[in-house]
Amino acid sequence: MTVTLANDERRTLERNYQFIRSLIKGSSLEWVVVQTNPNCEDRAFESIRAVGVIAYLPMMTEVRTVKVTKKRFVKSCLMFPRYLLVGLDANAGQTCDLVRKCDGVEKILSATMEGAPHRVPVRELLRIVDTACEAEVGRKLIKGQLFNVGHEVMLVAGVGVQLKGVVREIQQGGERVRVEVEAFGRTANAFVPIDKVSLR
Repeated sequence: MTVTLANDERRTLERNYQFIRSLIKGSSLEWVVVQTNPNCEDRAFESIRAVGVIAYLPMMTEVRTVKVTKKRFVKSCLMFPRYLLVGLDANAGQTCDLVRKCDGVEKILSATMEGAPHRVPVRELLRIVDTACEAEVGRKLIKGQLFNVGHEVMLVAGVGVQLKGVVREIQQGGERVRVEVEAFGRTANAFVPIDKVSLR
């Protein structure tokens, strides 16, 4: 089930996720995974931030139903219970020992028996951010695409996937575009959400 948010809330969340993506891609941080004590994700997050280290606690939404009334509601929940991602700046002298001493931290995940911390690849972090954005916002994150009238685009999802066209109008505050596509030997207008098109 896709969660529907008000446009202002959606834009705010999207901006936050775009900022997180930019931070991950543009910085030289080394990312590690921290396992927290049971039910101490928030405590560990705050204590890690208090020592000046960047922490990311991936969230998503889930739909729950009240048993008695059968009403459905959306609740924010952890994507990975007991785990959070920490970005260490080695140039600033931040080490895993600094994080291990924080309140709520049980251990740092390691890939070897010697206990060397497992470094999370940037592409995996970006995949986690995109998944969290899609779960909370209700659609995939647009990775910095800026459309103007006259840009050549291609439909990437829905009816007419891979049809090529030209942006003729931007609607609903940048949420939808009117694309003029060539289909079946004639020109047709397609009104599509911005996340269903890509620049050619």
